[in-house]
Amino acid sequence: MTSPNGGSQPAESPRLPAAHKYDSALGRLRHILFGRALATSQAGHIKLPVFLALPIFSSDALSSNAYATEAILGVLLATAAATGGLHFVIPIAISICLLLITVSASYMQIIHAYPDGGGAYPVTRDNLGTLASLVAAASLLVDYVLTVATSVASGVAAVITAVPTLHEHLVMMCYAGILLIMLLNLRGVREAGWAFAGPSYVFIGSILATIAAGLIGMATHAPRVSEAVQAGQSFQAAAAGLGTVGLYAVLRAFSMGCTALTGVEAISNTTPLFKEPHAQNAVKTTGIMAFLAVVMFFGLSYLTVQFGVHEHLNQDAEDYRSLVGQIADTAWAGPLHWMFWVVQFSTALILVIAANAAFAGFPQLGSMLARDNFLPRQLANVGDRLSYSNGIVVLAAAACGLIYIFKGIVDDLLSLYAIGVFTSFTLAQIGMVLRWRRTRERGWQGSMAINGLGALATGAVTGIIAVSKFADGQKISDYFHTPAFHIGAHHFHRMYPHYGAWLVIVLVPLMVATFLKIHRHYAEMRRELSLDQPLPATPARNVVLVLVPRLHRGIIDALNYARLVSADVRAIYIETNPDATPGLKRDWEHWAGTIPLVIMESPFRSLIGPLMRYIDAVQRERTDDVITIVLPELVSRKWWHQLLHNQAGPLIRFALAHRRDVIVTNVRYFLEH
Repeated sequence: MTSPNGGSQPAESPRLPAAHKYDSALGRLRHILFGRALATSQAGHIKLPVFLALPIFSSDALSSNAYATEAILGVLLATAAATGGLHFVIPIAISICLLLITVSASYMQIIHAYPDGGGAYPVTRDNLGTLASLVAAASLLVDYVLTVATSVASGVAAVITAVPTLHEHLVMMCYAGILLIMLLNLRGVREAGWAFAGPSYVFIGSILATIAAGLIGMATHAPRVSEAVQAGQSFQAAAAGLGTVGLYAVLRAFSMGCTALTGVEAISNTTPLFKEPHAQNAVKTTGIMAFLAVVMFFGLSYLTVQFGVHEHLNQDAEDYRSLVGQIADTAWAGPLHWMFWVVQFSTALILVIAANAAFAGFPQLGSMLARDNFLPRQLANVGDRLSYSNGIVVLAAAACGLIYIFKGIVDDLLSLYAIGVFTSFTLAQIGMVLRWRRTRERGWQGSMAINGLGALATGAVTGIIAVSKFADGQKISDYFHTPAFHIGAHHFHRMYPHYGAWLVIVLVPLMVATFLKIHRHYAEMRRELSLDQPLPATPARNVVLVLVPRLHRGIIDALNYARLVSADVRAIYIETNPDATPGLKRDWEHWAGTIPLVIMESPFRSLIGPLMRYIDAVQRERTDDVITIVLPELVSRKWWHQLLHNQAGPLIRFALAHRRDVIVTNVRYFLEH
């Protein structure tokens, strides 16, 4: 081809039409389940505005209101004689609200500094080094799995509160919820946003309305709603009489209530999924999320104390009723009691939807680790719908595993929570402090102060959680085994199994070790594949071995292919049935006599052993040869016909997978019926 200036330029290769992915029955099924494949150029169309991003990425943080106060209450009620029961709910709630505001402000700084997403992982990688970043990443990945399992289990618990007869189906309902969210996310993040936006906003509205109704009820029916809280000692008396056991229980209640902060980091991990300007929109969404979370958490905690809710909170029992359900039942007593059902079912939906935030964050973080060669590269692959589909499936499988282990009991799942996420919180804040100190960008002092406060707060909470979860519990155990607190002790130890907390503390280092091992593998692979290394010598010849079970048209096609690639072609017949050998020899002379037929005896009817021995013999003839094994394969038109044929091919390929200088190829013969 001649260019305008008289020179020549290579002709362009013709652009072939893209193959249609949905021509087959399997392709049509994929289309129905997941939608049509999206081109890479359409990535900009799936970015989310704030009103869709809020229900997707904030659902985890907002939905934790459905169980955070209940988790606090579970500890305080189990130690009522030592803590005064409900008296410490409000102080703990205020502390957690202040912590939530601090952490949210800190993550706004992270979003501005790292608009490409990833949250704690890139922050710690760039400022604290590889090891710290892997600890943060492992902690977050564990937290995402726990978020899915806990959120779905909590949603199912809300349904069971409204329909107690479903209690026996708890685990299966959890599996169904996880599967549904997985399928929606495999269709793409924008589709998930539209599906989840309505229920999320209904939940937010119904909880805010319930808090308002409760406050109005307190003002108009003060004796009725505050009767339970009038009894017992005052908070000052309870605080003055707080002993060692009581202090330990309050710290543990605080650590359990810190589950209200789970999900705060989700927006910073998924910033690239926002519409432009994505950093500003992510910060705006974080601010809205923090405001709603504080109002809802404190409002529910306040009503818990005022309504004196303290019964039917054992999830193992048939009479279990969730805390939010009991508050709604009291707040909406009267003609508007139908709002109780709105609250219950919207709570169930938001708790299931909360898992969706993890389905956005886990694949995103997994893809970053995969691109840095710390996880399998398949996790960095973008699926048909421009989502990290492999990460979505891995997350769903891991969450189902937790549901199976803990039988879908929310309290037991919560015992694993918080330590991992607060570890990543602390590392991220420390990393940001170092970053501001190093870069000294405009306004760096204020930003460093915010992240420094966040580091101190989350570091202190991490220490409290560690002490409350891992300290020797013998003293409190002895206290609980007195007759007066036998029931409370049973509830306390059931709620906080020691193995649960230790599972996380052991799992994170194991994950970090696995990351490093994967990274070493990829580094070694790059070294071995590098063109800087001396290239191996070109093989002197190619010896082609065609496996012949019997003689037919498919075998003739395989022999013809073998002649194309080498002059040294040998047919190998493994003699598992000696009676068939004479007939094969006779046919061979007529149809393929120019190619030598090697008959390998197999008195034990093994295919692999005789073939391996012959390959060894060929390789001993000349060490610079390459051997090609040709496997003739019949292909039927119907999938079930394939099951009727010999499946020796996969076994042979598996047996030869680690043989050097041996190539295995298939020559297919397509049947017409």
